[in-house]
Formats: sequence, structure tokens, C-alpha cells
Amino acid sequence: MGRHRRVQPSPGARLRQPIRRAAGVAGTTIVLTGTVTLAGTVVTSPAAVAATQTRVMILGDSITHQTAGDYTWRYRLAQHLNLSAPGAVNFVGDRIDVWDNTANTAGSNDYVDAWFDRDHHAVWGDATRTERDAVEGLLRATPADVLIVALGANDLTYFSTPQQAADDMLALINNARRVNPDIDVVVAQVLDRSDYVGGRDLQAQATAYNTLLDQQVGNWQTSTSKVVVARDYAAWNPYQHTWDGSHPNPTGDFVIASAVANALAQLGIGTTFGPLYGTVPWPGTGRAVTAVGKPGQHTLTWAATPGATAYLVEQRVLSYGEQTFYRLPYALAAKPGTNTWTTGTLPAGLRIEYRVVPIKGNMTGQAGPSGTAIAQ
Repeated sequence: MGRHRRVQPSPGARLRQPIRRAAGVAGTTIVLTGTVTLAGTVVTSPAAVAATQTRVMILGDSITHQTAGDYTWRYRLAQHLNLSAPGAVNFVGDRIDVWDNTANTAGSNDYVDAWFDRDHHAVWGDATRTERDAVEGLLRATPADVLIVALGANDLTYFSTPQQAADDMLALINNARRVNPDIDVVVAQVLDRSDYVGGRDLQAQATAYNTLLDQQVGNWQTSTSKVVVARDYAAWNPYQHTWDGSHPNPTGDFVIASAVANALAQLGIGTTFGPLYGTVPWPGTGRAVTAVGKPGQHTLTWAATPGATAYLVEQRVLSYGEQTFYRLPYALAAKPGTNTWTTGTLPAGLRIEYRVVPIKGNMTGQAGPSGTAIAQ
């Protein structure tokens, strides 16, 4: 990795935690480095951690912060670097969380798999204009050798022209250089969103901004500080790669991680990501249902599935000998913590088995353990 400053891992460094094997994805094979597949891959153990590490800080908005029940593209990037640059990178930052999209608050650690280097500085609703003025203090508190900056969508949506957003990005980089003149920077392209009538909501602004990056980034270099672009816009389709039109689903995570990994490879950090294949399902699973029989009705309770925005109830009437679960025709809005639902009027003695299926935006998960009740 050339001239990057290296630091000895501190005794409390997050990377000294054991790294589990890469999570398998049912029904798909995704090539991480061109020769290693995701399914069944075992990542490097802590014994192979290099003596020195490059400190990488990820700055981002909600697309990088992500939500409960996500893997996150940060997780996929960490997996790739564990394989292609084992022990060489230490993610740094002042946060480790994802956004709880059900409770609408920060501070959740409900990742699908939280066993990775989660340090970051991504903030729900963040903007280049905000971090432009904050990055100097951030880097003084948490030094870094490389910045990955995935910002700009909120700027373009609410208060900046593409040129203003590009100017703010350059100002952010220059402010970072006030702390570390040797810092290298990966600037991610802005990704657009889907609307509800078949269009792409931020396409014009994102295209203009990304074009400016291509035109201007060559002039943003210094003799000691490189700037490269993570190019994921061409592969991005918000209808295929998001769960709500804006935020990445498990397939979208790979699209973003691939582009960032390829940009880091230009800086001598890791290898290129390799091709992507297939669609990655959301692994959300319903929690166990407790069904209680009451006079003329059943009441169900179950714990929330992280990230779920709604639930489908499935039932089979055991009193009628039904062997198959049938899904009720309407979804129930999700609540944080314990969820509950009560049936309509039922005849006494009717025995029904229930289970719930979580939904997150346009993704449907798997049914959880069932519960049975008999109406009184």
C-alpha cells in the first residue's frame, strides 16, 4: 500500500475480535475477488493480522449508515478486505451503529451479522455541506489515512446545485488535508432514487454531479494526497437494489461495496472486487408467535424482526385438518419491541396455528416459528 502511514493495532482495536466465516447466501454465488466465492468462504483469523494497518474512515449518509436488519455495504467491503488484504485495514470512526428504521432513531446494533469492524462515521440525513465544516475536528479526534466519502444525495435533494455539491466536496477534502496532508480520498458517485411512477427521482442531478467529478477530480490531487472515484452509478438500479427506493437491499450492498473496493485497489489497498452474480435475498425471519385463546378470539404476540416495516400473518385451521398455511390478505404495520394482533370473532373450540412473515419495504422475509391457540 505504498506510502500510507501505518499504525500498530492498539490492544483494544476492534479488529482483534475474532472474524467469523463469511456468511453464506442461499441460492446464489457471488465472486468476491474473482477466485473466491462467498458461500463457504472462511476469512482470515486474527493470527494473520498484519503488524501495521491503514486507518480507513467511511463518511456517509443514510445509504452508508443503513438500517436494522441489514448486512450493510460496509460489511461486504470488510469481508472483501479480509480476503484480499487480510489484517491490513482498520476501519475507524466515532460510530458503530445502524439506524433503527422502525423506532426512527440511531443507535441500533441489529446488523444481520455484527461480527465485523463496524467503526464508521455515517449519519442518517448527513450532507457534504455538513461534513465539509466538521471533518477537520473529526479527523483530529479520530485520525485516518484514507477517507471514503459517500455523500451528496441530500445536498442535491435539498439545497445544492451539482456544482455547489462538487465545490463542497473539494472543500471537505482540503479541510481533511489540514489535519493530514497525506490523506487519500475515495469519493463515491451519488446514486439516484426511484419514484412511484416508474421514474428515477434524482437522476438528472446525480448524473450532472457525477459528470463534474469525472471532469474535476484530476485537479483535486496533490503530490501526497490522491483522490479516486468509486464508480457504482452505471450498475445501480434503485428498483432492483433498494428496499424503499433509496436505501440498499442486500443486492445493492454488493453493488456499492464493489465500487468502493475497486477504488481502494487504485490506492493499493486490496484487490478489485470481481463480478457480481445473482440476487441476494433479505434474511429477515419472523419471531416465534405466542397465540392465546380467549372467548371468541385468538390474540397473537411476537417480538419485532429487526428492520421489519410490516408483518403478514399466516394461519392453518387445525380443526379443519388444513395442512397448508394460508396468508391473510393484509399486512400489519410493524411496531418496535412486541407486536400484537387479535382475530375477529371465532367459534368456541376452533384450533388454529399461526406464524408471521416480516416485510421490509419491498422485501419479504421468511416465516418464523408458529404458535397455536384454541378459542374459548
